[in-house]
Amino acid sequence: MSTTEIFRTIDTLCALGSSTTEENYRFQIRGLSFHPLVADNCLRLRTLMDESGLPTPTIQVNDQHLDDDDLADPAQYAGMHWHLVLAKNDWALKFKAREAEDTLLFLSERGFKDWVKNLDPFTKINTLYPEFSGPTTIRVRGLQEGFGGPELWVLPLEAEGKQSESDLALPDGDAVRGLIHINADEIINIRPRVWSFNWGDLTGPLAGPLVRFSAITLASCLVQELKRFSKHIEVTIKGTKRVSVPLIGPADDDFSVLLPCLLETVKWVYEERPETRLQLIMDRLSIDIDANGSLLEGMKLYLALALQQARDSYGFVISERKDAYHKEMRELMKEMKTQADLYAAKVRELVSSLTRDVLGVLVLVGFSFIGKFDATNIATMLVSAQFALLCKVLAGYLAFSGILLLITSERDASMTYSEVKKWLEILKNYTSSQDAKDNVLAPVKRRRHFLWGMMIAIGIIYILLTISIFHLPSVITSLVAVQ
Repeated sequence: MSTTEIFRTIDTLCALGSSTTEENYRFQIRGLSFHPLVADNCLRLRTLMDESGLPTPTIQVNDQHLDDDDLADPAQYAGMHWHLVLAKNDWALKFKAREAEDTLLFLSERGFKDWVKNLDPFTKINTLYPEFSGPTTIRVRGLQEGFGGPELWVLPLEAEGKQSESDLALPDGDAVRGLIHINADEIINIRPRVWSFNWGDLTGPLAGPLVRFSAITLASCLVQELKRFSKHIEVTIKGTKRVSVPLIGPADDDFSVLLPCLLETVKWVYEERPETRLQLIMDRLSIDIDANGSLLEGMKLYLALALQQARDSYGFVISERKDAYHKEMRELMKEMKTQADLYAAKVRELVSSLTRDVLGVLVLVGFSFIGKFDATNIATMLVSAQFALLCKVLAGYLAFSGILLLITSERDASMTYSEVKKWLEILKNYTSSQDAKDNVLAPVKRRRHFLWGMMIAIGIIYILLTISIFHLPSVITSLVAVQ
């Protein structure tokens, strides 16, 4: 069964109704007066959709559901308010453009435009809205020419999409969160691959709102700080100057010309050394941008120039920084060796302190037994209050010594680790965060984990020793009894 007759029937019902509402998952028509012509078209629509294997729409008159028999005899409902609800999710699956995707269907351009007004590129409005976390195709009846990007396509009903160029290497959400600092009153996701468009009619009336979302998302990838509270977004760029401005202004519009430059800039920044490349962009942009305007307004005027200047100076900056990098790396390696020696010395100190305390306790207890190596004297000593007091004092000494040793070792280790991370801050413009983690932090963490393991083991030994010395008379009595 062709969908042409279904659409024609829906159009007739829309003309007979007083209002229509369209969401991504359903289409609704409301009318003020139910009459036979409305009933005939409702019955025809239900029949056509049933024959096409689609869920049939529900029809209500004054909140009462009507079945086919009621629609065949509509006289008793004449003049009442009526309401038709058409579910679209199963119908949308018949228009899939890719094997693995979410597919949405809109029966009118107006319905799509009204729905897009409520979208938010950073958050999901509610559970009924699509995730936009992967390939998504939106089919719009009446659309003449489609448009899209790597993941999101907006197409006419029967048109095919276009795969984006393979070199459109945009970052994922994790890469963006690793570069910029986000402070918000709700969880937000910055997904440039989803909200990027690089083919099709990007100047049409339906493309405008989505192109705006794309510009907002891509611009958010090119800041150092992003704050979002009560849906208002303010960004901070730290270049030659520190500037805080709204991400987008109320008068900002028509970003189709800016979009290619934004795409190229985001792609270039995140290719390698994103911290350095972003800083070069911000150095130029922070000088030119109007502190009383918005970020996107300033990017329209100055982003292309900032990108060109950053590209021109990038090679020189990297070459210039290589010498500084090698110098800092030599200093860092010396510092890392010192830190490694400190961790090793701390482990040796833990073991030495433990053996010293154990030896001291053995000497004191041993002297207590000298001259009493007969059963009568030992038995008398084990039940004496003086020996019990000595054991308690020794146990207290062990507990105090162990706690003090572990606390000082932990504080030394923490301060040492903080010093390492401060050294890494010096290198953040010379090397990537991943290289710093792999080559510097990873070896230090292994030393740190070994030290923590030794601290735990020695702490357990101190606990066992303290308990044993505290109850030493009972322990010796038990050992003698075993003999």
